[in-house]
Amino acid sequence: MKILLRLLFISGLLITLNLSAQDIHFSMFYASPLNLNPALTGVNDCSYRAAGIYRNQWRSISAPFNTYSASFDMKLLQTKLPNDIFGVGAMFVGDKSGDGKLSMNSAMVSVAYNKGLDKAHRHFLGLGIQLGYTQKSLKWQQLAFPAQFSGADFDLSQSNGENFTNPKGFFDLQVGLLHQSTFNDVVGMMTGLTVYHLAQPRESFLGDKSVKLPMRFTVHEGLRIKAMKNFYITPNFIFQYQNKAKEINFGTGFEYHLQTAKTEVVPSIGGWYRLTGNDAAIINVGIQAFNTRLMFAYDINTSSLKNATGNRGGFELAIIYTGCFKNKSLNTPILVPCPMM
Repeated sequence: MKILLRLLFISGLLITLNLSAQDIHFSMFYASPLNLNPALTGVNDCSYRAAGIYRNQWRSISAPFNTYSASFDMKLLQTKLPNDIFGVGAMFVGDKSGDGKLSMNSAMVSVAYNKGLDKAHRHFLGLGIQLGYTQKSLKWQQLAFPAQFSGADFDLSQSNGENFTNPKGFFDLQVGLLHQSTFNDVVGMMTGLTVYHLAQPRESFLGDKSVKLPMRFTVHEGLRIKAMKNFYITPNFIFQYQNKAKEINFGTGFEYHLQTAKTEVVPSIGGWYRLTGNDAAIINVGIQAFNTRLMFAYDINTSSLKNATGNRGGFELAIIYTGCFKNKSLNTPILVPCPMM
């Protein structure tokens, strides 16, 4: 049975290597703003923001899939653009998965301009552009292939019969649109659209120049509702589509804002569900104090794979720090209605 499962895995791997790949994803998509939408560059309630997130998945059934990202973005020209937001940022993304250590590393820079549509800073319309360089690699020597099967086991000292070559690095381009509105002191809304891989760069581990990275389309929507004094509800969802693969993730967070003598403390809890394929239920807890937000999420696998995983999917850790320069921004955007992004 183990040999059969291994052969099935190998077949799937070969198909993946020869066809277009799918992108990484985070359950706490709102905790990595520059990954979510380049138009969010510079959109925070102070001057600058540093964010980091780490995801570990499938440890219970295989070599774990590790995904991580770090970013920094800030506002510029704050005094010259009192009604608008002009931001720049940089981001690094890394991903390593499976026995073959399939790796991806990307470095990106982004710029965004969010135009204030009113002097009260309640409505903004923004455009963001992100440009970067990506490198992928695979340690295929650590993998077993059908040509190496002896009838009883795999002999990795034998030729695998494949013509592997690590693809050259490529430049990549993303574009995002963002609309934010605060209708009153109770309700705020954010809507975004991002198109990734506009240049559709070529990538193949088998030397096939016709293989291109397909564009990915992401739509995200969020609300921020003040249900009562100090208590907020933040429902949101994300829809992603790439090369016929779809992901729908929706849920809500609950926050309580407690003002102390030194800082505001905001504990939170939330629940989401990844609908496509009945994949996973997601629980999230977080705490914010002294401009720092710590978050933890866990995926409870609910798909047909749960018999193998024992419902164990993956976990994520995230941290976001938002800081202010001494000459604090003259323009303050609305509170982004994802959970304390």
